[in-house]
Amino acid sequence: MFKKIKKINQIIQNNKYLKLLLIQLVIAFVLVFIFVFINSSLINLIPPCFWLKNYGFYCPSCGSTRCVINFINGDFQSSFFYNPFLFVLIIYLFLLDLLYIINTISNKKYLKFFYPKWWYVIIYFSLWAIYTIIINVLNFI
Repeated sequence: MFKKIKKINQIIQNNKYLKLLLIQLVIAFVLVFIFVFINSSLINLIPPCFWLKNYGFYCPSCGSTRCVINFINGDFQSSFFYNPFLFVLIIYLFLLDLLYIINTISNKKYLKFFYPKWWYVIIYFSLWAIYTIIINVLNFI
Protein backbone atom coordinates (compact mmCIF):
# COMPACT_ATOMS: atom_id res chain seq x y z
CA MET A 1 0.00 0.00 0.00
CA PHE A 2 2.73 2.47 0.98
CA LYS A 3 4.77 1.54 -2.09
CA LYS A 4 1.85 2.49 -4.34
CA ILE A 5 1.40 5.81 -2.57
CA LYS A 6 5.13 6.49 -2.82
CA LYS A 7 5.08 5.65 -6.54
CA ILE A 8 2.09 7.95 -7.15
CA ASN A 9 3.86 10.71 -5.22
CA GLN A 10 6.97 10.30 -7.40
CA ILE A 11 4.89 10.49 -10.58
CA ILE A 12 3.26 13.70 -9.36
CA GLN A 13 6.63 15.22 -8.37
CA ASN A 14 8.19 14.39 -11.74
CA ASN A 15 5.29 15.57 -13.91
CA LYS A 16 4.91 19.35 -13.56
CA TYR A 17 1.67 19.40 -15.57
CA LEU A 18 0.05 16.84 -13.31
CA LYS A 19 1.20 18.83 -10.30
CA LEU A 20 -0.26 21.99 -11.84
CA LEU A 21 -3.54 20.19 -12.54
CA LEU A 22 -3.79 18.97 -8.94
CA ILE A 23 -3.16 22.46 -7.60
CA GLN A 24 -5.86 23.88 -9.85
CA LEU A 25 -8.31 21.14 -8.83
CA VAL A 26 -7.74 21.94 -5.15
CA ILE A 27 -8.31 25.65 -5.83
CA ALA A 28 -11.49 24.85 -7.78
CA PHE A 29 -12.75 22.59 -4.96
CA VAL A 30 -12.15 25.32 -2.36
CA LEU A 31 -13.93 27.92 -4.52
CA VAL A 32 -16.93 25.62 -5.05
CA PHE A 33 -17.06 24.94 -1.30
CA ILE A 34 -16.97 28.67 -0.52
CA PHE A 35 -19.66 29.38 -3.14
CA VAL A 36 -21.96 26.68 -1.74
CA PHE A 37 -21.30 27.81 1.84
CA ILE A 38 -22.06 31.45 1.06
CA ASN A 39 -25.21 30.73 -0.95
CA SER A 40 -26.69 28.52 1.76
CA SER A 41 -28.12 29.22 5.18
CA LEU A 42 -24.79 28.21 6.76
CA ILE A 43 -23.56 31.79 6.32
CA ASN A 44 -25.80 32.76 9.24
CA LEU A 45 -23.63 30.63 11.55
CA ILE A 46 -20.74 33.11 11.30
CA PRO A 47 -20.74 35.18 14.49
CA PRO A 48 -20.53 38.98 14.39
CA CYS A 49 -17.16 40.65 14.90
CA PHE A 50 -16.12 40.25 18.54
CA TRP A 51 -14.21 43.54 18.67
CA LEU A 52 -16.91 45.62 17.04
CA LYS A 53 -19.66 44.05 19.15
CA ASN A 54 -17.91 44.27 22.54
CA TYR A 55 -15.51 47.21 22.23
CA GLY A 56 -16.98 49.32 19.45
CA PHE A 57 -13.96 49.49 17.15
CA TYR A 58 -13.13 47.77 13.91
CA CYS A 59 -10.60 44.96 13.70
CA PRO A 60 -8.43 44.56 10.57
CA SER A 61 -10.70 41.84 9.22
CA CYS A 62 -14.00 43.69 9.72
CA GLY A 63 -16.00 43.46 6.51
CA SER A 64 -14.09 40.44 5.21
CA THR A 65 -17.12 38.15 5.10
CA ARG A 66 -19.20 40.72 3.24
CA CYS A 67 -16.22 41.39 0.95
CA VAL A 68 -15.95 37.71 -0.03
CA ILE A 69 -19.72 37.34 -0.43
CA ASN A 70 -19.94 40.35 -2.74
CA PHE A 71 -16.81 39.29 -4.64
CA ILE A 72 -18.21 35.83 -5.34
CA ASN A 73 -21.58 37.29 -6.34
CA GLY A 74 -19.81 39.66 -8.76
CA ASP A 75 -20.43 42.97 -6.95
CA PHE A 76 -16.80 44.10 -7.02
CA GLN A 77 -17.43 47.73 -6.06
CA SER A 78 -19.23 46.80 -2.82
CA SER A 79 -16.63 44.14 -2.18
CA PHE A 80 -13.85 46.71 -2.41
CA PHE A 81 -15.57 49.13 -0.04
CA TYR A 82 -16.24 46.50 2.65
CA ASN A 83 -12.58 45.53 2.97
CA PRO A 84 -10.21 46.94 0.33
CA PHE A 85 -7.15 45.03 1.55
CA LEU A 86 -8.83 41.64 1.32
CA PHE A 87 -10.17 42.60 -2.12
CA VAL A 88 -6.64 43.46 -3.31
CA LEU A 89 -5.31 40.21 -1.80
CA ILE A 90 -7.92 38.15 -3.67
CA ILE A 91 -7.06 39.85 -6.98
CA TYR A 92 -3.31 39.42 -6.32
CA LEU A 93 -3.67 35.70 -5.57
CA PHE A 94 -5.80 35.20 -8.69
CA LEU A 95 -3.21 36.96 -10.88
CA LEU A 96 -0.39 35.06 -9.18
CA ASP A 97 -2.15 31.78 -9.97
CA LEU A 98 -2.53 32.75 -13.63
CA LEU A 99 1.12 33.78 -13.78
CA TYR A 100 2.16 30.47 -12.24
CA ILE A 101 0.17 28.57 -14.88
CA ILE A 102 1.67 30.61 -17.73
CA ASN A 103 5.23 30.25 -16.41
CA THR A 104 4.84 26.51 -15.84
CA ILE A 105 3.50 25.85 -19.31
CA SER A 106 5.99 28.10 -21.11
CA ASN A 107 9.05 27.12 -19.01
CA LYS A 108 9.91 30.81 -18.60
CA LYS A 109 9.80 33.31 -15.76
CA TYR A 110 7.57 36.15 -16.91
CA LEU A 111 6.97 38.98 -14.42
CA LYS A 112 9.33 37.49 -11.87
CA PHE A 113 8.99 40.56 -9.63
CA PHE A 114 5.31 39.66 -9.13
CA TYR A 115 6.16 36.56 -7.09
CA PRO A 116 5.76 37.04 -3.32
CA LYS A 117 8.68 38.26 -1.29
CA TRP A 118 8.96 38.69 2.46
CA TRP A 119 9.00 42.48 2.28
CA TYR A 120 5.76 42.47 0.24
CA VAL A 121 4.08 40.85 3.21
CA ILE A 122 5.52 43.37 5.68
CA ILE A 123 4.45 46.35 3.56
CA TYR A 124 1.00 44.87 2.91
CA PHE A 125 0.18 44.17 6.56
CA SER A 126 1.69 47.48 7.69
CA LEU A 127 -0.60 49.36 5.33
CA TRP A 128 -3.53 47.22 6.49
CA ALA A 129 -2.77 48.12 10.12
CA ILE A 130 -2.51 51.83 9.28
CA TYR A 131 -5.82 51.62 7.40
CA THR A 132 -7.46 49.97 10.43
CA ILE A 133 -6.19 52.71 12.75
CA ILE A 134 -7.40 55.46 10.40
CA ILE A 135 -10.84 53.89 9.94
CA ASN A 136 -11.24 53.61 13.74
CA VAL A 137 -10.15 57.21 14.31
CA LEU A 138 -12.60 58.41 11.66
CA ASN A 139 -15.33 56.29 13.27
CA PHE A 140 -14.90 58.02 16.63
CA ILE A 141 -14.84 61.56 15.20
